[in-house]
Amino acid sequence: MKQRILKVCGVYALLALGVLGYCLFFRLLGGGLECPFHVLTGLYCPGCGNSRALHAMAQLHFAEALRLNYLMPLEAAFVLYAAVRTTAHYLRTGVYRLTIGPEWVGIVFLAVLLVWWVVRNLLGV
Repeated sequence: MKQRILKVCGVYALLALGVLGYCLFFRLLGGGLECPFHVLTGLYCPGCGNSRALHAMAQLHFAEALRLNYLMPLEAAFVLYAAVRTTAHYLRTGVYRLTIGPEWVGIVFLAVLLVWWVVRNLLGV
């Protein structure tokens, strides 16, 4: 169990370093990476604005983060939920598997993403 805890801590430390590196990159360049889908099509993907929204949240500008992508709080909650479930499963069993819980959770999340994708392009939000 101790080895599993150390591995999990290492993975999360690497993720934190990656986030910090991206934040530095964001600050130095004055913005994040362009969304390839938006560049190619002119349409917004469900995640367009997430980099700027996360940057705004890191500065405690929650209203600005929400304005940049209304769905981002739900996306962040889903990722956190999946990370907690996956980590708990790995710590209990020693087997890594993306465990997001009941199948309907993923289906509902994907349905919400698809609806948001259409709505944000129709309304331009």
